Amino acid sequence: MAFSERIRTLAKQKSAFRCCVCHAPFVEVHHLVPQAEGGDDSLKNAAPLCASCHDLYGGNPEKRKVLRQMRDYWWSHMKARWKRIVRSESIDDSVHIAEDHSSAGLKNQQVVIYHLVLKKEKFLTAAEHIMSLLRSAQKMRPGKRRCLFLDIEGHRNKRGGFDQDMFELQRHFILGFASQWLSEMHLPLTSAKCEQIQSDDIPETLDVVKKVDAAAINRAFDTGMDRIWIADRDKYICFD
Repeated sequence: MAFSERIRTLAKQKSAFRCCVCHAPFVEVHHLVPQAEGGDDSLKNAAPLCASCHDLYGGNPEKRKVLRQMRDYWWSHMKARWKRIVRSESIDDSVHIAEDHSSAGLKNQQVVIYHLVLKKEKFLTAAEHIMSLLRSAQKMRPGKRRCLFLDIEGHRNKRGGFDQDMFELQRHFILGFASQWLSEMHLPLTSAKCEQIQSDDIPETLDVVKKVDAAAINRAFDTGMDRIWIADRDKYICFD
């Protein structure tokens, strides 16, 4: 079996006939979970992709989750765009979809960053991974808007919430600190768009100190750290 014509048309319409990853035109509708692995022909399993993104994502089972997230985000974004169009008296650049893949159009493009925090991963390890991904994204795609998708495996307390490390990672580290280098964040706790223009001045090193006192701050400056961000009452992060 294959997608019906109705499902293919609906999936493309929801995506404004664009690739849900790179937003290029001329798309085909592909199965998120292949039919050979039990994937059905429903809209939930459909992803409008250009040929390049299908080659990059389609055959990699490890990327299915982030591909589904990108599709859902793009469908939601296009739904909001359609509402602006029907309510507006004139069509302007606010409803334009950027498709320029040249260097001149990079600032209108977006790079998606995905990280899965494993069960045994602690706060500092997760924070270092995220900073490493930010640095890599900036070096490989300078000038592009960065969008972070975060998943967390386990790390739940008895009440169903997140343990202290993962609450602090989301609430204080990403939303309160790393947001300056991002345009969007999609976390288990919440999703947010940054109002300020993202900074590209991403530090090369990160150091978490658990006890805040004058001696610790002086040691941080002695090692070359020139900026400090206070995470909470008993922990701060130094970066250079």
